[in-house]
Amino acid sequence: MTSIHRIALTAIAMLIATPVLAQDVDGQDHPGLTRYPGAVIDGYRAPALDQLVMPTGPIAREDGTTNRQVLEGRITHIDYRVKPATAPLQIERYYQDLLGKAGFTTAYSCVGPACGNAMGALILNSGKVAPVGLADGLFNDRIRVLIARRDRTWVLLHIAEGPDRSQVFETVVEDAAPAK
Repeated sequence: MTSIHRIALTAIAMLIATPVLAQDVDGQDHPGLTRYPGAVIDGYRAPALDQLVMPTGPIAREDGTTNRQVLEGRITHIDYRVKPATAPLQIERYYQDLLGKAGFTTAYSCVGPACGNAMGALILNSGKVAPVGLADGLFNDRIRVLIARRDRTWVLLHIAEGPDRSQVFETVVEDAAPAK
């Protein structure tokens, strides 16, 4: 075997043995909100003028009218995947610290069943918060929802843990106002 063959075989073996690093789909972090370390973008919708339903308390019914406010503004949606699965509390604390340092205050937060039976469905499946098909929903009692506000900017985070990954769905509404 020639030295060129050995080099080629070594290079092929290294490629096979090297794990493929997770890559973001098209998209980018919101300029004012750095992603949780190790998170990868799974879904992205660029900022655009739109409306959404912002939860303001527990959500018992996806199609109800209680504990929600319809806002319009410049909206960015990002769905992140974190592998391996990470405790939602750890992820939430990261974002609480980040948002607090940026001058945000918590408008609403909840954990698991205290979020209401339909919080995940409203945020991830209804098309009233996340665009249909954008967010990879994990539905269980290991969720945390954090909604923070600074002036006319709102941030919604839906954090869930599954068996092999955690998901962080993030929505930022800038220049928010009640929908007309």
